[in-house]
Amino acid sequence: MTTPDPSPAPRLTAADLARLAASLDRAITDMAHLEELMLEELRLLEAREVEQLQRILNDKQQLTARLAIETQHQQQWVEAAGFSFTPAGVERFTQTYADAETFGPRWATLLDCTRRCSLLNTQNARTVERHWRRVTATLKLLQGEDASTTYDPRGRTARGQRGRTISQA
Repeated sequence: MTTPDPSPAPRLTAADLARLAASLDRAITDMAHLEELMLEELRLLEAREVEQLQRILNDKQQLTARLAIETQHQQQWVEAAGFSFTPAGVERFTQTYADAETFGPRWATLLDCTRRCSLLNTQNARTVERHWRRVTATLKLLQGEDASTTYDPRGRTARGQRGRTISQA
């Protein structure tokens, strides 16, 4: 009695594989464009050019919607071939098909782009948060609240006392 092969038999046609390759290429192109937009977004955030941010946000929404569709298609093809849509499943998928040298580099490129975009997203979020804290502190000062932190004689932090508003000064 032979043990069953742990790798599922290929269930995709050559046309399916061609469509998967084209989907990966579209996703790579879109992710590279998303990365460029996120870099531009960071520049605009740092320069506080709010008016131009809406265009970037609209473009990002369109790209992420297209990327979601491509990801769904890719998941369908990988799962139709009998693999899970996980890093390990995709790795086994790329090793199973004759075009592994075609799919492996594409998946790696897509993952690299995704990681870079994730890092940029975190950096952009930190920039927004930093600006928000600065605006909040300025508003508190304008309302007569001392937003500074000082230390009492015991070394514990103590918030400043309520002061005068700018109109009272």
